[in-house]
Amino acid sequence: MNLKRILRSLVLTTLVAAGLIAVPTAAMAAPGFQMPIPCGLRWTTASHSGHASQWMIDMVDPGGHTRGTPVLASAGGTVSASLLSSTGGNMVVVDHGGGWQTRYLHMDRRDVAVGNTVGQGTQLGIVGSTGDSTGPHLHFEQKLNGVVQQAWFNGHAVPLTWSYNQHYETSANCGAGDGKFWVDTFANAPGYSTPGGTQTGTLNKGTNYVFCRVWGPEVRVGTAFNHWWLKTDLDVGPANQWVSAYYLSRWGNDEAKDNSGRDIPACA
Repeated sequence: MNLKRILRSLVLTTLVAAGLIAVPTAAMAAPGFQMPIPCGLRWTTASHSGHASQWMIDMVDPGGHTRGTPVLASAGGTVSASLLSSTGGNMVVVDHGGGWQTRYLHMDRRDVAVGNTVGQGTQLGIVGSTGDSTGPHLHFEQKLNGVVQQAWFNGHAVPLTWSYNQHYETSANCGAGDGKFWVDTFANAPGYSTPGGTQTGTLNKGTNYVFCRVWGPEVRVGTAFNHWWLKTDLDVGPANQWVSAYYLSRWGNDEAKDNSGRDIPACA
């Protein structure tokens, strides 16, 4: 058991003993769940009276960029359901072992199939508004032995609120369990077959994943410049192409970090 798991267990034990929260004993062995959206994004969460359980939560981007955001596995596991239903829309269910399961509803697209093994941070689909939904949002559930539990992200419980903008969570789903590192780009970035080589397509503005970085030809606009190039899959064009780290939203000249502030690793 790692230190984070031990500390979480101690906190849960203290809260249960004090009567401040009711958590099943089996919850002590819960996976280390993270938010099901890319690293660094800050979204608001809420439940509502139409949910079958108050612990079911809906998530939206308070900045209005909810639709199209990648939906990520909250923890590693196996996809047990990937389907389109009249109520849940495009829905994915991941089994994590020990009776734990997470559900992701109302997506515009599903990217995994039943039987797929996923790591924490693997993309399952994109946020949308399918099924019984009145607008783009991600409906999320953590279940233990079929019963919805209060959600835990990054070692803490998500408080119960009944409307958006009362509580916010920042994603720490930064583990890159499948070799992906999440970054924000401020504009559509041209993609190239090699760093500075032949243009092959476009990486759209927004939240994207990259795999690794190499030092290459400088890209400069005014006083802004960057020599780092990032390997990624383009939105328009082929996979395993290169974009300049100049297009990263959060960092400065000759920096190439993911949304959590970690240096993107060097390509092998």
